[in-house]
Amino acid sequence: MYEVIEKSLTELEKGKNIVLATVVNTKGSTPQKIGSKLLIRKDGSTVGTLGGGCVEGDIWFESKTMLEDDSLEESRYREYTLNQELAEQEGLVCGGTMFFLLDKLEPNKSNVEYLRTLQNSLNGKEGGKSTITLVDSKNSNIMIGTKKTYDFDQTSNIKNDEIFIDSNQIEDVINNRQSKCVKLDDGNEWYVEIYTTPSTLLICGGGHIANSLAPLAHKLNFNVWITDDRKEFANSNRFPNAERIVNDLPENALKNLPVTENTYIIIATRGHRYDLVATQAAVSTDAKYIGLVGSMRKAILVFEDLLKNGIPEDKVKAIRSPVGLDLRGRSPDEIAVSIIAEMLMIREGGTGLSMAMPGNIWKKITSKINNLVTNNKIK
Repeated sequence: MYEVIEKSLTELEKGKNIVLATVVNTKGSTPQKIGSKLLIRKDGSTVGTLGGGCVEGDIWFESKTMLEDDSLEESRYREYTLNQELAEQEGLVCGGTMFFLLDKLEPNKSNVEYLRTLQNSLNGKEGGKSTITLVDSKNSNIMIGTKKTYDFDQTSNIKNDEIFIDSNQIEDVINNRQSKCVKLDDGNEWYVEIYTTPSTLLICGGGHIANSLAPLAHKLNFNVWITDDRKEFANSNRFPNAERIVNDLPENALKNLPVTENTYIIIATRGHRYDLVATQAAVSTDAKYIGLVGSMRKAILVFEDLLKNGIPEDKVKAIRSPVGLDLRGRSPDEIAVSIIAEMLMIREGGTGLSMAMPGNIWKKITSKINNLVTNNKIK
């Protein structure tokens, strides 16, 4: 997303019109998720992706047509159904419906400031923001593409805006930090989009687990921070992709690092004493996720000490330990996969359950094949 916003801002600053196409909703199986973006320039060049194939091609063509038209700014809402035949033609193993918002933006001061503030939220220069955009209107007085932007700490002000018939649903989406389409009782549909810094993984301890976990997290677009007071364990040679390396005791490092609600903390130090002080420091931050590496027995000992030290029960219960999904892994690499899988589940709002074919769908498949076989025999 950051590159699309950055390049879009560059185009507007050059005085050029652009179209920003965004996936604002999906149903069923689709090649891209909500929030995916594509920047279309007048010369036809693009940045980003909407999933490729005919989907992207059609959106690109309409966007190009919008840019060739010298009319004023406009926004269009489009529904695109990937039926089975079309999906097979494009080599896509999907058959859902995608909903797009196409925003034609002119290089005026308002749009430049709008994109710059989103860019600043993504790179940490400003706090997180939510943009609420009307994508489907049942009221001719409100134009599709109408936008409202709120800082996260001003979310409660939404209820004072008469444009929203019910702000509770929108506030819930913002508070959950998950971009989503919301249909209100008046029939108007709003796309709530979250802009904040990339997820950060802070690993306390530079040992084997950290060495396996850090490169995985980096590949999955987490900023990686490493803390360990031992320089031989926390250095740029061992962690070449780490954005920050802090050689200090965990209780000191956690106090001085800018831990936010988009930070994931993994505690994998060299002993109980360090695990305890690191975990105690971690629960006093706004971190979204705290995981303690180790056995059930180790977790019990740490939890008991935290409760003795006056840490509230709800904060202790929120710590994930033993950390990760139950994959039965034992090696550092296997444990790292289990941890990163749980972190992705939290970040993307997944369930962690198997995606194996449900029994009712399998029954339809076999019934269809059996009917075909029977009909062929009759012929």
